[in-house]
Amino acid sequence: MANSTVVLQAKLDATNDLLKKERVGVTIYIRRDGFTLRAVLPSKDPKSKQNLQQWVPINLKAEIGNHKEAVRLAKKLGLEKKSGLFNWKNWQVTEEEKIEVDKQSRKVGDIIKRFEEDFWSAEDKDRNNNQNMAGWKQIEGYLLQMEKHKILNYENIVELANKAPTGSKKKADTAKHFLRLAKFAEIPNLKKLQEWATATQKAYKDDAKKRSRKRLKDEEYLYHARLLREDPTWGWALAAQLVFGTRTSEVWSIKPFEESGKIMAEVLTVPKSEEPSEWRITPALNQEWAKSLDIMNVHKEFSIDKTEDYDSAFLKSFNRRYTKWLAKKTNSAFQAYDLRHAYGYRTANMNINTASASKFMGHSEAVHTATYQKGYDKQDVLQTLNLLDQQQQQQQ
Repeated sequence: MANSTVVLQAKLDATNDLLKKERVGVTIYIRRDGFTLRAVLPSKDPKSKQNLQQWVPINLKAEIGNHKEAVRLAKKLGLEKKSGLFNWKNWQVTEEEKIEVDKQSRKVGDIIKRFEEDFWSAEDKDRNNNQNMAGWKQIEGYLLQMEKHKILNYENIVELANKAPTGSKKKADTAKHFLRLAKFAEIPNLKKLQEWATATQKAYKDDAKKRSRKRLKDEEYLYHARLLREDPTWGWALAAQLVFGTRTSEVWSIKPFEESGKIMAEVLTVPKSEEPSEWRITPALNQEWAKSLDIMNVHKEFSIDKTEDYDSAFLKSFNRRYTKWLAKKTNSAFQAYDLRHAYGYRTANMNINTASASKFMGHSEAVHTATYQKGYDKQDVLQTLNLLDQQQQQQQ
């Protein structure tokens, strides 16, 4: 006979899946021995206008017989949220439940556990979604830097972040993720922490602008691609990224082909914050490069042959191996993503219209204009004029 607790939890999981599909905006949990609701609601502090994830006790023992009533209350709460009629006075908690909340552990390890549960309870989060899981792992990686037995407070967060260099991405991301955790736990000095975190992230952005990487000339990128082309693991990927200007995660999907004497490629478009779903056709802007780099002779360490093969969590680790190899071989002269930018500037130098160029690269015209026309400099002007001279000489 099945364990009643297991049966109840399974029933609750199925119920929460249904509530999620119906966009009720409320999740049912079992805390201690009772049912409790969880939802984004106005702060209990009348002075605060902030909406937070909140527990709403409903005084129902966690039993199969009370399941139906718990669902009714969850839908009632969801309806009040949507209609703007929610009022904490209608959902008063008992003294016993108040004590339970007041006594919640402030230890980092315990708060992270509650935060993780809350993270996955959101309507748009699914553990089976690779991007969702990769996002959580990134957040968790920063949060676990602090020892679990420590109390989560302003001082401990700042002390941890200050171990990273001022203006560094690590310090900025530590501030960002711990601020999110602190908001969830509603720690004291939250306003002070928020001001510090905002200043820390701004310092990183300002410093990044000063450190903007100097672009190499196309000939320099080509030199490295030719030099490393014979590497059995990563050589083809580097050459293909130079020739077709893809995002790093897209390299493994490139399928080069030749038609009417021109080399092109089919590429899976991998947007930054979305699951890939479309394939595009991308031309080799410089056909001679494609031929000299033997781009039709494909050797990929990992291959994406169909959309379902894309796995963001795996590729994050896989791409790191590729980029570390490149940094070592080129003494960090450039990053893999710089090859995509070089392709983008090349489209401008060749006077390819923005509508076509943006389709080649798998992003919008607005992104293309903002990224490549904004950064167009003297080097690009000279290159464009040289190309125009070549075209005029050919026409004579």
